[in-house]
Amino acid sequence: MESFLQNPLPETISELEAQIAVIEAEQKRCADTIKELMAREDFAKGIYYAQEIHELHQQKNMLETHKQYRRVRIGRLNFERGSF
Repeated sequence: MESFLQNPLPETISELEAQIAVIEAEQKRCADTIKELMAREDFAKGIYYAQEIHELHQQKNMLETHKQYRRVRIGRLNFERGSF
């Protein structure tokens, strides 16, 4: 997990956009891992990854929330600069 997620939000749009890019890459990694785990499941043999898949979905949702906070911050910074 990225350490910047636990720090206060930055005050520059470029830093916020960079963090959004990192978050999106991590979300893609989560989605890819979910697909991989689902493909490897074999219920007939008792092979399943429900807990891991659930945790990855939770992480992906948490990352989406962090991404939305950053988008709102960008909007507020743009509004404060008068470039909305």
